[in-house]
Amino acid sequence: MLVCIPVLSLSQGRTLEDYIRQGLSNSPLIKDYDNQIRMNSADSLLARAGYLPQVNVNGYMMYAPVINGYGYSEPITNGQNLSGTINVTQNIFNKKTREAEYNQYGIENRSLSNTRKISANELEKEITGQYLTTCTAFLEASYEKEVLATMKEEGKLLSNLVEKGAYKQNEYLSFRVEIASMERGVNDLDLQLRRELATLNILCGISDTSTHTLSLPDLKEKGHLQIENSPLFHHFVIDSLRIVNEKVRIDRKYKPSFNWFSDAGLVNNEPKYIYQNFGISLGMSMTLPVYDGNRRKLSYSKLKSSEDTRKNYEDFFLLQYSLQLGQLENELEQTRHLARDNEEQVRLATELVSQDKILLNVGSVSVTDYVLAMKNLMEARQNQTRYKVRELQIINEVNFWRH
Repeated sequence: MLVCIPVLSLSQGRTLEDYIRQGLSNSPLIKDYDNQIRMNSADSLLARAGYLPQVNVNGYMMYAPVINGYGYSEPITNGQNLSGTINVTQNIFNKKTREAEYNQYGIENRSLSNTRKISANELEKEITGQYLTTCTAFLEASYEKEVLATMKEEGKLLSNLVEKGAYKQNEYLSFRVEIASMERGVNDLDLQLRRELATLNILCGISDTSTHTLSLPDLKEKGHLQIENSPLFHHFVIDSLRIVNEKVRIDRKYKPSFNWFSDAGLVNNEPKYIYQNFGISLGMSMTLPVYDGNRRKLSYSKLKSSEDTRKNYEDFFLLQYSLQLGQLENELEQTRHLARDNEEQVRLATELVSQDKILLNVGSVSVTDYVLAMKNLMEARQNQTRYKVRELQIINEVNFWRH
């Protein structure tokens, strides 16, 4: 595991896992899906409660006076009416209808859970990508600072050699100009580092503005995943189940529906006989749809269009999935090959700088050649870091598709 050498005054380091954990914990989108899942579960319980016997208490009192022959017709109103009943009603013989409705909530719950997982995977990929970008800024700044420190040490030695006549004054001035240029480069990288770290904190919802040491994570490729187990593909499976269940629900609308009902209580229009008017009633009702303007056929047509659309997206996704993973795996192999080739360049550049440093101390190599050797070494080391980071970025993409 490569460790980013500190450029600023840094506090205790944070790992990639720390940022991912906080990012997922702080994400309002993930919290939204969690709340939607809870609300959908509550809706399912409400639907179940609707199929239980429904009990209501009803009260009614009316008085219609007739004065000097003026008033409502007494045979119609009975002059007065008093009622108080408890009513019970329940839909029955509806097992398949209930199952279709419960399935709807179950499918919706699966859809929300799957979408939440996809969103969490996308956020994890985005955080990982930004973390790698930020860590690259740490490494590049640290390499530049390391070379700058070495150049300053050599500058002190070069100043003594100029006084002894081993080097010309203009060579020393050129060396100082190169040091000043590198100092500006360090400041630029410092600003870039702060900007990338701020972006990472914003992405994770972290308000802490202190700078932390970071380390390149040891990302490993996930194994090949059966496409049926991928949340990205499971989305199409859920949509298919939703369409099938919706067809069942449409069919159930054209089946007879039955309700039983009952009430018990008091219904009276003559107060003196009130004690005789307590009673009960029982009954059953049936509803059978006969004609609704051909809506059933039109609903089937809409579902057929939905299924065609779903299938088109599914076929395109399977093609995209295969091509995307193939491209990423090929790019990963090429990046690793370039990194292996660059390792030899780092070894040679390091050896050349070591030799030039010895020669510089005795005035046997030009300052220009020494500076050029240092730049080549720094570039080779930075390329090595970029290849490593690029490898990790590709693995991050591969793991998202195989998650």
